[in-house]
Amino acid sequence: MLVSKRIPERYQNYISQQAKLTVEEAAAFFPIYNECQEKKNQLNSQIWKLRKEARGKELTEKEYQRMLEEIAQLRVQIDELDKSYLPRYHKVLSYKKIFDVQGTELRFHREMLKEMNHPKSKKRTEHKK
Repeated sequence: MLVSKRIPERYQNYISQQAKLTVEEAAAFFPIYNECQEKKNQLNSQIWKLRKEARGKELTEKEYQRMLEEIAQLRVQIDELDKSYLPRYHKVLSYKKIFDVQGTELRFHREMLKEMNHPKSKKRTEHKK
């Protein structure tokens, strides 16, 4: 299976398997997907930067309002970016498979959070004792 350099192999394999992408579909899809993810990561970085800048500071209500409006606008840009990539995704995948990929993303992140919060490794549980 073709593995992208931009997203972890485990993540790409999980999406490919769960959304039942063929090798050809995955090879065509993931470069487009990675491009979108990079753009979304840049927008998310801007959100985190704004939040970090405010941490520990006493801002005025106007400053908080401006910051929250800016964060909301960045989130809208992320949603618009997702929407703008749908036609590009559809050139290589059916809408059903795009829908399946999006659901798979959510499940993957949920599973990762569960693993982080409930480690199965004895080493991690031994450190907690």
